[in-house]
Amino acid sequence: MNDYLARFIQLLVTPFDHLGSAWPILPIYTSLILGEMYKSRISFGHAVANGFVMLWAGSNWARRLSSASTMSYMFSSKALAWVVAGSCIALGIFTIVLGIRKKDKALCEILGHTRFSCYFLILFYPMQAGLLGWSWTSLTAVLIFALPAWFVIYLMGRVASRFMT
Repeated sequence: MNDYLARFIQLLVTPFDHLGSAWPILPIYTSLILGEMYKSRISFGHAVANGFVMLWAGSNWARRLSSASTMSYMFSSKALAWVVAGSCIALGIFTIVLGIRKKDKALCEILGHTRFSCYFLILFYPMQAGLLGWSWTSLTAVLIFALPAWFVIYLMGRVASRFMT
Protein backbone atom coordinates (compact mmCIF):
# COMPACT_ATOMS: atom_id res chain seq x y z
CA MET A 1 0.00 0.00 0.00
CA ASN A 2 2.96 2.31 0.64
CA ASP A 3 4.02 1.98 -3.00
CA TYR A 4 0.60 3.16 -4.15
CA LEU A 5 0.58 6.08 -1.70
CA ALA A 6 4.06 7.11 -2.84
CA ARG A 7 2.98 6.92 -6.49
CA PHE A 8 -0.19 8.92 -5.73
CA ILE A 9 1.86 11.70 -4.11
CA GLN A 10 4.35 11.57 -6.97
CA LEU A 11 1.51 12.03 -9.48
CA LEU A 12 0.36 15.13 -7.61
CA VAL A 13 3.81 16.68 -7.17
CA THR A 14 5.55 15.89 -10.48
CA PRO A 15 3.97 18.68 -12.60
CA PHE A 16 5.24 21.24 -10.09
CA ASP A 17 8.77 19.82 -10.17
CA HIS A 18 8.90 21.08 -13.76
CA LEU A 19 7.17 24.47 -13.51
CA GLY A 20 7.08 24.93 -17.27
CA SER A 21 4.91 21.82 -17.55
CA ALA A 22 2.56 22.87 -14.74
CA TRP A 23 0.86 25.63 -16.74
CA PRO A 24 -1.53 23.38 -18.70
CA ILE A 25 -2.82 21.79 -15.49
CA LEU A 26 -3.45 25.03 -13.56
CA PRO A 27 -6.86 25.68 -15.22
CA ILE A 28 -7.98 22.23 -14.00
CA TYR A 29 -6.94 23.09 -10.43
CA THR A 30 -8.74 26.44 -10.76
CA SER A 31 -11.86 24.71 -12.05
CA LEU A 32 -11.75 22.26 -9.16
CA ILE A 33 -11.30 24.94 -6.50
CA LEU A 34 -13.95 27.30 -7.87
CA GLY A 35 -16.34 24.46 -8.63
CA GLU A 36 -16.16 23.20 -5.06
CA MET A 37 -16.33 26.65 -3.46
CA TYR A 38 -19.24 28.06 -5.45
CA LYS A 39 -21.35 25.02 -6.19
CA SER A 40 -24.93 25.44 -5.21
CA ARG A 41 -26.62 22.45 -6.68
CA ILE A 42 -25.34 20.08 -9.30
CA SER A 43 -27.27 20.60 -12.50
CA PHE A 44 -27.31 19.50 -16.10
CA GLY A 45 -25.33 22.65 -16.91
CA HIS A 46 -22.54 21.52 -14.59
CA ALA A 47 -22.42 18.20 -16.43
CA VAL A 48 -22.12 19.98 -19.79
CA ALA A 49 -19.32 22.21 -18.46
CA ASN A 50 -17.42 19.24 -17.02
CA GLY A 51 -17.93 17.38 -20.28
CA PHE A 52 -16.27 20.24 -22.15
CA VAL A 53 -13.33 20.16 -19.71
CA MET A 54 -12.92 16.41 -20.30
CA LEU A 55 -13.26 16.85 -24.07
CA TRP A 56 -10.70 19.66 -24.09
CA ALA A 57 -8.17 17.69 -22.03
CA GLY A 58 -8.64 14.51 -24.07
CA SER A 59 -8.24 16.30 -27.39
CA ASN A 60 -5.17 18.13 -26.08
CA TRP A 61 -3.65 14.80 -25.04
CA ALA A 62 -4.55 13.21 -28.39
CA ARG A 63 -2.95 16.13 -30.25
CA ARG A 64 0.23 15.70 -28.23
CA LEU A 65 0.26 11.93 -28.76
CA SER A 66 -0.30 12.25 -32.50
CA SER A 67 2.89 14.27 -32.85
CA ALA A 68 4.98 11.32 -31.58
CA SER A 69 6.42 8.85 -34.03
CA THR A 70 4.31 5.88 -35.10
CA MET A 71 6.92 3.28 -34.13
CA SER A 72 6.98 4.51 -30.53
CA TYR A 73 3.43 3.21 -30.04
CA MET A 74 4.36 -0.39 -30.71
CA PHE A 75 7.16 -0.63 -28.18
CA SER A 76 5.99 1.54 -25.30
CA SER A 77 3.01 2.35 -23.19
CA LYS A 78 1.73 4.95 -25.67
CA ALA A 79 -1.16 2.63 -26.46
CA LEU A 80 -2.43 3.04 -22.89
CA ALA A 81 -2.02 6.81 -23.20
CA TRP A 82 -4.18 6.69 -26.36
CA VAL A 83 -6.81 4.63 -24.52
CA VAL A 84 -6.91 7.21 -21.71
CA ALA A 85 -7.10 10.14 -24.17
CA GLY A 86 -9.85 8.40 -26.16
CA SER A 87 -11.77 7.53 -23.00
CA CYS A 88 -11.52 11.13 -21.84
CA ILE A 89 -12.87 12.38 -25.17
CA ALA A 90 -15.67 9.77 -25.17
CA LEU A 91 -16.64 10.51 -21.55
CA GLY A 92 -16.60 14.24 -22.32
CA ILE A 93 -18.92 13.82 -25.31
CA PHE A 94 -21.16 11.44 -23.34
CA THR A 95 -21.40 13.93 -20.46
CA ILE A 96 -22.19 16.83 -22.78
CA VAL A 97 -24.93 14.87 -24.54
CA LEU A 98 -26.30 13.65 -21.21
CA GLY A 99 -26.41 17.20 -19.85
CA ILE A 100 -28.04 18.62 -22.98
CA ARG A 101 -30.68 15.88 -23.14
CA LYS A 102 -31.52 16.31 -19.41
CA LYS A 103 -32.58 12.69 -19.07
CA ASP A 104 -30.59 10.91 -16.35
CA LYS A 105 -30.45 13.10 -13.24
CA ALA A 106 -28.58 10.55 -11.09
CA LEU A 107 -25.76 10.07 -13.61
CA CYS A 108 -25.55 13.83 -14.19
CA GLU A 109 -25.10 14.34 -10.47
CA ILE A 110 -22.00 12.12 -10.58
CA LEU A 111 -20.56 13.52 -13.81
CA GLY A 112 -21.57 17.07 -12.90
CA HIS A 113 -19.24 17.26 -9.92
CA THR A 114 -15.99 18.99 -10.76
CA ARG A 115 -14.21 16.65 -8.38
CA PHE A 116 -15.03 13.71 -10.66
CA SER A 117 -13.48 15.07 -13.84
CA CYS A 118 -10.72 17.14 -12.26
CA TYR A 119 -9.43 14.30 -10.10
CA PHE A 120 -8.74 12.07 -13.08
CA LEU A 121 -7.41 14.89 -15.24
CA ILE A 122 -4.98 16.06 -12.57
CA LEU A 123 -3.64 12.60 -11.80
CA PHE A 124 -3.42 11.40 -15.40
CA TYR A 125 -1.70 14.59 -16.53
CA PRO A 126 1.91 13.69 -15.51
CA MET A 127 1.68 10.44 -17.44
CA GLN A 128 -0.08 11.94 -20.45
CA ALA A 129 2.40 14.83 -20.59
CA GLY A 130 5.33 12.41 -20.53
CA LEU A 131 6.63 13.58 -17.16
CA LEU A 132 6.17 10.06 -15.75
CA GLY A 133 5.85 6.81 -17.60
CA TRP A 134 2.61 4.87 -17.63
CA SER A 135 2.54 1.94 -15.25
CA TRP A 136 -0.03 -0.31 -13.65
CA THR A 137 1.13 1.00 -10.26
CA SER A 138 0.16 4.53 -11.27
CA LEU A 139 -3.20 3.47 -12.67
CA THR A 140 -3.96 1.39 -9.56
CA ALA A 141 -2.95 4.28 -7.28
CA VAL A 142 -5.35 6.61 -9.13
CA LEU A 143 -8.21 4.14 -8.67
CA ILE A 144 -7.41 3.23 -5.03
CA PHE A 145 -7.32 6.82 -3.86
CA ALA A 146 -10.28 8.07 -5.93
CA LEU A 147 -12.95 7.80 -3.21
CA PRO A 148 -10.76 9.04 -0.33
CA ALA A 149 -9.56 11.98 -2.46
CA TRP A 150 -13.11 12.86 -3.52
CA PHE A 151 -14.16 12.80 0.13
CA VAL A 152 -11.29 15.09 1.15
CA ILE A 153 -12.08 17.45 -1.75
CA TYR A 154 -15.73 17.45 -0.66
CA LEU A 155 -14.80 18.32 2.93
CA MET A 156 -12.44 21.07 1.82
CA GLY A 157 -15.16 22.49 -0.43
CA ARG A 158 -17.64 22.48 2.45
CA VAL A 159 -15.18 24.27 4.72
CA ALA A 160 -14.31 26.82 2.03
CA SER A 161 -17.96 27.50 1.23
CA ARG A 162 -18.67 28.18 4.91
CA PHE A 163 -16.01 30.87 4.90
CA MET A 164 -17.45 32.36 1.71
CA THR A 165 -20.92 32.89 3.19
